[in-house]
Amino acid sequence: MNLDWGRLKAVVFESDDWGLCAWSADEDAHRALAGTPAFRSPAGRAYARSTLESAADVRLLAATLLEFRGGDGVAPAWQANTVMAAPDYAGLAAPRFDCDALPLVFLPETPARWRRPGMWAQVEQAIEAGAWWPELHGLHHLPEHAWLSALRRGDADALAAFEAQCLVCAAVEASGEFDPSEPADRRSRGVALAVERFGSLFGRAPSSLCPPDYRWDERLEDDAGRLGVTTLQGHAERAGPLPRLRRLIHRHRWPLRAGARFYLPPRIAFEPRGTAAPGAPLGAAAAHRAVRAAWRRGQPAIVSTHRLNYAHLDAAWSEAGRAALRDLLSRLTADGAWFLTDAEVRQLLERGWSARPVATRGALVRSPGASATVRFPAPAGVTGASSAVAGAALEGREVVVRLERGAAMVEWRRE
Repeated sequence: MNLDWGRLKAVVFESDDWGLCAWSADEDAHRALAGTPAFRSPAGRAYARSTLESAADVRLLAATLLEFRGGDGVAPAWQANTVMAAPDYAGLAAPRFDCDALPLVFLPETPARWRRPGMWAQVEQAIEAGAWWPELHGLHHLPEHAWLSALRRGDADALAAFEAQCLVCAAVEASGEFDPSEPADRRSRGVALAVERFGSLFGRAPSSLCPPDYRWDERLEDDAGRLGVTTLQGHAERAGPLPRLRRLIHRHRWPLRAGARFYLPPRIAFEPRGTAAPGAPLGAAAAHRAVRAAWRRGQPAIVSTHRLNYAHLDAAWSEAGRAALRDLLSRLTADGAWFLTDAEVRQLLERGWSARPVATRGALVRSPGASATVRFPAPAGVTGASSAVAGAALEGREVVVRLERGAAMVEWRRE
């Protein structure tokens, strides 16, 4: 479809690391690890006190999003790129750390030190409200071979982190879950298990993947494609030579496909990191300028904003992140932006309309062009469909929606 993306003013918020049990589980863990090389690195100075999200973190972020409405009347959806598991520290014994396969704890469970009472209930409520849209970030965000090798060698920083139920050490920071240096069969098994666990937890398959640390090769894309995941985030940021030149080239390659694969445009960094100042280098004003530049290039604006901005041991840091987000959302809603997910961007490009499930209660259908009649398969168990602003009905096993330009929430009936 030949959409005018500049006129549509599409924005996607891609947010990595949700569900990740990394960096500091608590203040005691931070104090124990603050002197290790990874925590003293440039990344460590930003991430050191970031932590697994709490119930309050999710509730307050979802409430912030629901304060706003885009040009089609729909609130922003937070694309939470989610990590599906963490090491089972209790299942690994020093000093040998022997295991045929890394023992794991799968979401919504966590290792003991990372427990966040009520957090998963808040995630489910945010999904039900349409404010939270999980996508896949990886199985555990961990280069297993590199980590286990560091533990077995007795690397002091790896052992100290292990004692704090933390996976961050110099060996881990130098690699990535799908880095080509990791054994190929381990990587293939990991992405397959990640997709399986995602489907079990969220009741649908992932439609988009952001490989951790932007480190991956063609094998991952082949593996993910065979599992039905063909939309890739972060392609322009993928680790490799001449990163600035590659990013510049990718700014002018839209849409970008390779067979069934579909690549999102370059990411726009929105990383307040504890400050609400709009003039910060990665703050609201800079992100807004970059969003408008993407629109002028005729592209959807892909905003990257990591969990560390909104889940932190310092509550004031997290509030500053939400305040900066309110600032950016105020600017974007004044522009009349439409807030989409990766899947909706691809659907609009390929067929001119999109349908996004909202938990089990219905689907959000959008058509940015003229009035349209759209058809898609009805979910299992649905016996009827209705909408307050569009014609909606069940015809056989198809949902048929007739709507004017804009968006319509279609509600399911189950008997």
